[in-house]
Amino acid sequence: MGDDAVHHGFWTERDPDEARVVALAEVLRAADGPADLDGGWPEPLWRPLVDAGVLRWSVPAGQGGDAVPRPLLVQRYARLAESSLTAVFILSQHDAAVRRLMTVADRPRAAEWLRSVAAGEAMATVGISQLTTSRRLGAKALTATEIGPGRYRLDGAMPWVTGAENADVFVTGALLDDGRQMLIALASDRPGLSVLPAFDLAALQASRTAEVVVTGVEIDADDVLTGPTTEISAQPGAVGTAGLETSALALGQAAAALAGLAALTAGRVDLVEPVDLMRETWSGAWSTLMACARGEGDAATAGSLRAQANALALRTTQSYLTARRGSGFLRTDPAQRWARQALFFLVWSCPSPIAQAAIRDLAGLCPA
Repeated sequence: MGDDAVHHGFWTERDPDEARVVALAEVLRAADGPADLDGGWPEPLWRPLVDAGVLRWSVPAGQGGDAVPRPLLVQRYARLAESSLTAVFILSQHDAAVRRLMTVADRPRAAEWLRSVAAGEAMATVGISQLTTSRRLGAKALTATEIGPGRYRLDGAMPWVTGAENADVFVTGALLDDGRQMLIALASDRPGLSVLPAFDLAALQASRTAEVVVTGVEIDADDVLTGPTTEISAQPGAVGTAGLETSALALGQAAAALAGLAALTAGRVDLVEPVDLMRETWSGAWSTLMACARGEGDAATAGSLRAQANALALRTTQSYLTARRGSGFLRTDPAQRWARQALFFLVWSCPSPIAQAAIRDLAGLCPA
Protein backbone atom coordinates (compact mmCIF):
# COMPACT_ATOMS: atom_id res chain seq x y z
CA MET A 1 0.00 0.00 0.00
CA GLY A 2 1.06 3.56 -0.60
CA ASP A 3 3.08 2.69 -3.75
CA ASP A 4 2.07 5.17 -6.47
CA ALA A 5 2.84 2.57 -9.13
CA VAL A 6 0.24 0.28 -7.59
CA HIS A 7 -2.43 2.98 -7.46
CA HIS A 8 -1.72 4.54 -10.86
CA GLY A 9 -4.63 4.06 -13.23
CA PHE A 10 -7.25 3.32 -10.58
CA TRP A 11 -8.75 6.81 -10.67
CA THR A 12 -9.94 8.35 -13.92
CA GLU A 13 -11.41 11.77 -13.10
CA ARG A 14 -9.00 14.70 -13.27
CA ASP A 15 -8.83 16.26 -9.80
CA PRO A 16 -7.65 19.87 -9.42
CA ASP A 17 -7.01 19.14 -5.73
CA GLU A 18 -5.07 15.95 -6.38
CA ALA A 19 -2.16 16.74 -4.05
CA ARG A 20 -4.45 17.64 -1.15
CA VAL A 21 -6.57 14.51 -1.59
CA VAL A 22 -3.46 12.30 -1.71
CA ALA A 23 -2.03 13.94 1.43
CA LEU A 24 -5.35 13.51 3.26
CA ALA A 25 -5.51 9.85 2.20
CA GLU A 26 -2.11 9.21 3.76
CA VAL A 27 -3.21 10.80 7.04
CA LEU A 28 -6.35 8.66 7.11
CA ARG A 29 -4.42 5.48 6.26
CA ALA A 30 -2.10 6.00 9.23
CA ALA A 31 -4.98 6.63 11.65
CA ASP A 32 -7.38 3.93 10.41
CA GLY A 33 -5.93 0.87 12.18
CA PRO A 34 -5.60 2.52 15.61
CA ALA A 35 -9.13 3.95 15.29
CA ASP A 36 -10.50 0.48 14.53
CA LEU A 37 -8.73 -1.02 17.54
CA ASP A 38 -9.89 1.77 19.86
CA GLY A 39 -13.53 1.76 18.73
CA GLY A 40 -14.31 5.17 20.25
CA TRP A 41 -15.20 8.32 18.34
CA PRO A 42 -12.37 8.56 15.74
CA GLU A 43 -11.31 12.18 16.10
CA PRO A 44 -7.96 11.40 14.36
CA LEU A 45 -10.04 10.44 11.31
CA TRP A 46 -12.76 13.08 11.49
CA ARG A 47 -10.63 16.11 12.38
CA PRO A 48 -8.43 15.83 9.26
CA LEU A 49 -11.59 15.77 7.11
CA VAL A 50 -12.86 18.93 8.79
CA ASP A 51 -9.49 20.68 8.63
CA ALA A 52 -9.06 19.81 4.94
CA GLY A 53 -12.44 21.36 4.12
CA VAL A 54 -13.98 18.06 3.06
CA LEU A 55 -17.32 19.00 4.63
CA ARG A 56 -17.60 21.77 2.02
CA TRP A 57 -17.41 19.38 -0.92
CA SER A 58 -21.17 18.67 -0.99
CA VAL A 59 -22.36 22.14 0.02
CA PRO A 60 -23.55 24.63 -2.66
CA ALA A 61 -21.32 27.61 -3.38
CA GLY A 62 -24.10 29.92 -2.24
CA GLN A 63 -23.78 28.53 1.30
CA GLY A 64 -19.99 28.68 1.37
CA GLY A 65 -19.36 25.24 -0.09
CA ASP A 66 -17.23 23.89 -2.94
CA ALA A 67 -20.09 22.28 -4.92
CA VAL A 68 -17.80 19.47 -6.15
CA PRO A 69 -19.27 17.79 -9.28
CA ARG A 70 -20.72 14.39 -8.52
CA PRO A 71 -18.31 12.28 -10.62
CA LEU A 72 -15.33 13.86 -8.86
CA LEU A 73 -17.04 13.66 -5.47
CA VAL A 74 -17.72 9.93 -5.95
CA GLN A 75 -14.10 9.39 -6.98
CA ARG A 76 -12.86 11.21 -3.88
CA TYR A 77 -15.09 9.00 -1.74
CA ALA A 78 -13.47 5.92 -3.24
CA ARG A 79 -9.94 7.27 -2.93
CA LEU A 80 -10.37 8.13 0.73
CA ALA A 81 -12.29 4.91 1.47
CA GLU A 82 -9.26 3.02 0.17
CA SER A 83 -7.40 4.54 3.13
CA SER A 84 -10.17 4.50 5.74
CA LEU A 85 -13.63 3.07 5.18
CA THR A 86 -14.60 4.23 8.68
CA ALA A 87 -13.85 7.87 7.90
CA VAL A 88 -15.69 7.89 4.59
CA PHE A 89 -18.66 5.95 5.94
CA ILE A 90 -19.17 8.70 8.52
CA LEU A 91 -18.62 11.31 5.80
CA SER A 92 -21.14 9.62 3.48
CA GLN A 93 -23.85 9.77 6.15
CA HIS A 94 -22.99 13.41 6.81
CA ASP A 95 -23.19 14.24 3.10
CA ALA A 96 -26.48 12.35 2.71
CA ALA A 97 -27.91 14.72 5.32
CA VAL A 98 -26.40 17.70 3.50
CA ARG A 99 -28.04 16.64 0.22
CA ARG A 100 -31.45 16.67 1.90
CA LEU A 101 -30.81 20.12 3.39
CA MET A 102 -29.81 21.35 -0.07
CA THR A 103 -33.26 20.54 -1.46
CA VAL A 104 -34.72 23.32 0.70
CA ALA A 105 -31.69 25.59 0.88
CA ASP A 106 -33.95 28.61 0.40
CA ARG A 107 -35.45 28.02 3.86
CA PRO A 108 -33.71 30.00 6.62
CA ARG A 109 -33.07 27.09 8.98
CA ALA A 110 -31.76 24.75 6.28
CA ALA A 111 -29.53 27.51 4.91
CA GLU A 112 -28.20 28.16 8.40
CA TRP A 113 -27.29 24.49 8.84
CA LEU A 114 -25.56 24.43 5.45
CA ARG A 115 -23.48 27.50 6.30
CA SER A 116 -22.48 25.94 9.64
CA VAL A 117 -21.47 22.71 7.90
CA ALA A 118 -19.43 24.55 5.28
CA ALA A 119 -17.64 26.46 8.04
CA GLY A 120 -16.74 23.22 9.81
CA GLU A 121 -18.88 24.24 12.78
CA ALA A 122 -21.59 21.56 12.53
CA MET A 123 -21.79 17.84 11.80
CA ALA A 124 -24.89 16.39 10.17
CA THR A 125 -26.02 12.78 9.88
CA VAL A 126 -29.06 10.80 8.76
CA GLY A 127 -31.54 8.67 10.67
CA ILE A 128 -34.01 7.50 8.06
CA SER A 129 -33.64 3.70 7.92
CA GLN A 130 -37.10 3.42 9.49
CA LEU A 131 -38.42 4.65 6.11
CA THR A 132 -36.26 2.38 3.95
CA THR A 133 -34.50 -0.91 4.69
CA SER A 134 -35.11 -1.11 8.45
CA ARG A 135 -38.80 -0.41 8.85
CA ARG A 136 -39.68 -0.50 12.52
CA LEU A 137 -43.36 0.17 12.88
CA GLY A 138 -45.43 0.13 16.05
CA ALA A 139 -44.02 1.51 19.28
CA LYS A 140 -40.47 1.81 17.94
CA ALA A 141 -41.28 3.77 14.79
CA LEU A 142 -40.55 7.48 14.73
CA THR A 143 -44.02 9.00 14.53
CA ALA A 144 -45.25 12.57 14.09
CA THR A 145 -48.46 13.81 15.64
CA GLU A 146 -49.91 17.13 14.50
CA ILE A 147 -50.42 19.45 17.47
CA GLY A 148 -51.19 22.67 15.59
CA PRO A 149 -50.84 24.33 12.20
CA GLY A 150 -47.39 23.33 10.96
CA ARG A 151 -46.45 21.94 14.37
CA TYR A 152 -45.78 18.29 15.28
CA ARG A 153 -44.70 16.15 18.22
CA LEU A 154 -42.17 13.41 17.50
CA ASP A 155 -41.99 10.10 19.41
CA GLY A 156 -40.13 6.86 18.75
CA ALA A 157 -36.64 6.06 17.52
CA MET A 158 -34.15 6.30 14.68
CA PRO A 159 -32.77 2.73 14.61
CA TRP A 160 -29.38 3.19 12.91
CA VAL A 161 -27.61 6.55 13.12
CA THR A 162 -23.91 6.92 12.34
CA GLY A 163 -21.84 9.36 14.39
CA ALA A 164 -24.93 10.03 16.49
CA GLU A 165 -23.14 11.12 19.66
CA ASN A 166 -21.21 13.84 17.78
CA ALA A 167 -23.93 15.06 15.43
CA ASP A 168 -25.36 18.57 15.65
CA VAL A 169 -28.32 17.89 13.37
CA PHE A 170 -30.17 14.71 12.36
CA VAL A 171 -32.00 14.49 9.03
CA THR A 172 -34.67 11.98 9.91
CA GLY A 173 -38.00 10.60 8.72
CA ALA A 174 -41.27 10.29 10.62
CA LEU A 175 -44.63 8.64 9.95
CA LEU A 176 -48.02 10.22 10.59
CA ASP A 177 -50.91 8.04 11.69
CA ASP A 178 -52.58 8.48 8.28
CA GLY A 179 -49.58 6.87 6.57
CA ARG A 180 -47.97 10.04 5.24
CA GLN A 181 -44.27 10.65 5.82
CA MET A 182 -42.02 13.66 6.35
CA LEU A 183 -38.31 14.41 6.41
CA ILE A 184 -37.10 16.65 9.24
CA ALA A 185 -33.93 18.47 10.27
CA LEU A 186 -33.76 17.84 14.00
CA ALA A 187 -31.16 19.61 16.13
CA SER A 188 -29.38 17.25 18.53
CA ASP A 189 -29.86 19.53 21.54
CA ARG A 190 -33.67 19.33 21.50
CA PRO A 191 -35.12 18.30 24.88
CA GLY A 192 -36.43 14.75 24.65
CA LEU A 193 -33.76 13.51 22.24
CA SER A 194 -31.24 10.98 23.57
CA VAL A 195 -28.49 8.92 21.94
CA LEU A 196 -28.13 5.35 23.24
CA PRO A 197 -24.71 3.68 23.60
CA ALA A 198 -23.14 2.79 20.25
CA PHE A 199 -23.86 -0.68 18.89
CA ASP A 200 -21.19 -3.35 19.29
CA LEU A 201 -20.60 -3.95 15.59
CA ALA A 202 -18.56 -6.64 13.86
CA ALA A 203 -16.69 -3.88 12.01
CA LEU A 204 -16.68 -0.08 11.74
CA GLN A 205 -17.17 0.21 15.49
CA ALA A 206 -15.51 3.63 15.38
CA SER A 207 -18.40 4.89 13.24
CA ARG A 208 -20.28 5.10 16.56
CA THR A 209 -23.54 3.93 15.01
CA ALA A 210 -26.33 4.00 17.58
CA GLU A 211 -30.08 4.22 18.10
CA VAL A 212 -31.49 7.66 18.84
CA VAL A 213 -34.62 7.84 20.99
CA VAL A 214 -37.08 10.70 20.56
CA THR A 215 -39.67 11.43 23.25
CA GLY A 216 -42.13 14.30 22.92
CA VAL A 217 -39.87 16.49 20.77
CA GLU A 218 -41.82 19.37 19.24
CA ILE A 219 -40.99 20.81 15.82
CA ASP A 220 -42.41 23.52 13.59
CA ALA A 221 -42.67 24.09 9.84
CA ASP A 222 -39.09 25.41 9.59
CA ASP A 223 -37.78 22.00 10.72
CA VAL A 224 -39.68 20.11 7.98
CA LEU A 225 -37.70 19.42 4.81
CA THR A 226 -40.24 17.38 2.84
CA GLY A 227 -43.86 16.42 3.36
CA PRO A 228 -46.09 15.39 4.85
CA THR A 229 -46.72 13.24 1.78
CA THR A 230 -47.10 9.58 0.85
CA GLU A 231 -44.08 7.29 0.60
CA ILE A 232 -41.16 9.71 0.60
CA SER A 233 -38.86 6.68 0.58
CA ALA A 234 -40.32 5.52 -2.74
CA GLN A 235 -39.51 8.77 -4.53
CA PRO A 236 -36.31 8.53 -6.62
CA GLY A 237 -33.44 10.14 -4.74
CA ALA A 238 -35.64 11.26 -1.87
CA VAL A 239 -33.63 9.63 0.88
CA GLY A 240 -30.29 9.11 -0.80
CA THR A 241 -28.13 7.28 1.74
CA ALA A 242 -27.00 4.44 -0.51
CA GLY A 243 -26.76 4.39 -4.30
CA LEU A 244 -23.56 5.40 -6.04
CA GLU A 245 -21.88 6.63 -2.87
CA THR A 246 -22.12 3.20 -1.24
CA SER A 247 -20.80 1.56 -4.42
CA ALA A 248 -17.88 4.02 -4.37
CA LEU A 249 -17.07 3.00 -0.79
CA ALA A 250 -17.14 -0.68 -1.77
CA LEU A 251 -14.84 -0.10 -4.74
CA GLY A 252 -12.51 1.94 -2.52
CA GLN A 253 -12.34 -0.97 -0.09
CA ALA A 254 -11.66 -3.34 -2.99
CA ALA A 255 -8.92 -1.02 -4.31
CA ALA A 256 -7.15 -1.22 -0.95
CA ALA A 257 -7.13 -5.02 -1.04
CA LEU A 258 -6.06 -5.09 -4.69
CA ALA A 259 -3.16 -2.77 -3.94
CA GLY A 260 -2.15 -5.06 -1.09
CA LEU A 261 -2.36 -8.10 -3.34
CA ALA A 262 -0.40 -6.38 -6.12
CA ALA A 263 2.39 -5.64 -3.65
CA LEU A 264 2.66 -9.38 -2.94
CA THR A 265 2.86 -10.51 -6.57
CA ALA A 266 6.61 -9.84 -6.91
CA GLY A 267 7.35 -12.93 -4.86
CA ARG A 268 4.13 -14.88 -5.54
CA VAL A 269 3.63 -15.86 -9.18
CA ASP A 270 0.50 -17.76 -8.12
CA LEU A 271 -1.17 -14.41 -7.39
CA VAL A 272 -0.51 -12.75 -10.76
CA GLU A 273 -3.42 -14.25 -12.72
CA PRO A 274 -6.07 -13.77 -9.95
CA VAL A 275 -4.95 -10.20 -9.32
CA ASP A 276 -5.02 -9.33 -13.03
CA LEU A 277 -8.55 -10.74 -13.34
CA MET A 278 -9.83 -8.92 -10.28
CA ARG A 279 -8.28 -5.66 -11.43
CA GLU A 280 -9.95 -6.06 -14.81
CA THR A 281 -13.31 -6.64 -13.11
CA TRP A 282 -12.69 -3.66 -10.82
CA SER A 283 -11.90 -1.42 -13.80
CA GLY A 284 -15.16 -2.41 -15.49
CA ALA A 285 -17.13 -1.64 -12.34
CA TRP A 286 -15.31 1.68 -11.98
CA SER A 287 -16.19 2.69 -15.54
CA THR A 288 -19.84 1.91 -14.80
CA LEU A 289 -19.72 3.94 -11.59
CA MET A 290 -18.30 6.97 -13.38
CA ALA A 291 -20.87 6.67 -16.16
CA CYS A 292 -23.68 6.59 -13.61
CA ALA A 293 -22.18 9.56 -11.74
CA ARG A 294 -22.20 11.51 -15.01
CA GLY A 295 -25.89 10.65 -15.45
CA GLU A 296 -25.33 8.12 -18.20
CA GLY A 297 -26.78 5.12 -16.35
CA ASP A 298 -30.27 4.21 -15.15
CA ALA A 299 -31.54 2.75 -11.86
CA ALA A 300 -31.08 -0.83 -13.10
CA THR A 301 -27.46 -0.11 -13.99
CA ALA A 302 -26.83 1.45 -10.58
CA GLY A 303 -28.41 -1.57 -8.85
CA SER A 304 -26.31 -4.01 -10.85
CA LEU A 305 -23.23 -1.96 -10.03
CA ARG A 306 -23.98 -2.10 -6.31
CA ALA A 307 -24.20 -5.90 -6.45
CA GLN A 308 -20.93 -6.10 -8.40
CA ALA A 309 -19.17 -3.67 -6.05
CA ASN A 310 -20.32 -5.69 -3.03
CA ALA A 311 -18.97 -8.89 -4.57
CA LEU A 312 -15.64 -7.23 -5.40
CA ALA A 313 -15.24 -5.92 -1.86
CA LEU A 314 -15.81 -9.43 -0.48
CA ARG A 315 -13.62 -11.29 -2.97
CA THR A 316 -10.66 -8.93 -2.94
CA THR A 317 -10.49 -8.58 0.84
CA GLN A 318 -10.84 -12.32 1.44
CA SER A 319 -8.20 -12.97 -1.22
CA TYR A 320 -5.81 -10.57 0.48
CA LEU A 321 -6.47 -12.14 3.89
CA THR A 322 -5.82 -15.58 2.39
CA ALA A 323 -2.62 -14.41 0.73
CA ARG A 324 -1.37 -12.86 3.98
CA ARG A 325 -1.86 -16.20 5.75
CA GLY A 326 -1.72 -16.22 9.55
CA SER A 327 -0.17 -12.79 9.89
CA GLY A 328 -3.21 -11.31 8.18
CA PHE A 329 -5.42 -12.62 10.97
CA LEU A 330 -3.75 -10.47 13.61
CA ARG A 331 -5.87 -7.54 14.80
CA THR A 332 -3.01 -5.19 13.91
CA ASP A 333 -2.98 -6.29 10.25
CA PRO A 334 -5.17 -4.47 7.72
CA ALA A 335 -6.09 -7.75 5.98
CA GLN A 336 -8.45 -8.89 8.74
CA ARG A 337 -9.85 -5.36 9.15
CA TRP A 338 -10.71 -5.05 5.47
CA ALA A 339 -12.27 -8.53 5.39
CA ARG A 340 -14.50 -7.64 8.34
CA GLN A 341 -15.39 -4.27 6.89
CA ALA A 342 -16.39 -5.79 3.55
CA LEU A 343 -19.24 -7.58 5.35
CA PHE A 344 -20.73 -4.13 5.98
CA PHE A 345 -21.83 -3.88 2.35
CA LEU A 346 -24.05 -6.95 2.74
CA VAL A 347 -26.20 -5.35 5.41
CA TRP A 348 -26.06 -1.53 5.19
CA SER A 349 -28.64 0.19 2.96
CA CYS A 350 -28.87 -3.07 1.06
CA PRO A 351 -32.30 -3.40 -0.62
CA SER A 352 -33.77 -6.87 -1.08
CA PRO A 353 -32.78 -7.24 -4.78
CA ILE A 354 -29.13 -6.48 -3.91
CA ALA A 355 -29.20 -8.85 -0.94
CA GLN A 356 -30.75 -11.58 -3.09
CA ALA A 357 -28.08 -11.07 -5.76
CA ALA A 358 -25.38 -11.46 -3.08
CA ILE A 359 -26.89 -14.71 -1.79
CA ARG A 360 -27.17 -16.12 -5.32
CA ASP A 361 -23.56 -15.13 -6.00
CA LEU A 362 -22.37 -16.79 -2.79
CA ALA A 363 -24.36 -19.89 -3.71
CA GLY A 364 -22.62 -20.03 -7.10
CA LEU A 365 -25.81 -19.34 -9.05
CA CYS A 366 -25.91 -17.25 -12.19
CA PRO A 367 -27.58 -13.83 -11.85
CA ALA A 368 -31.37 -14.00 -11.99
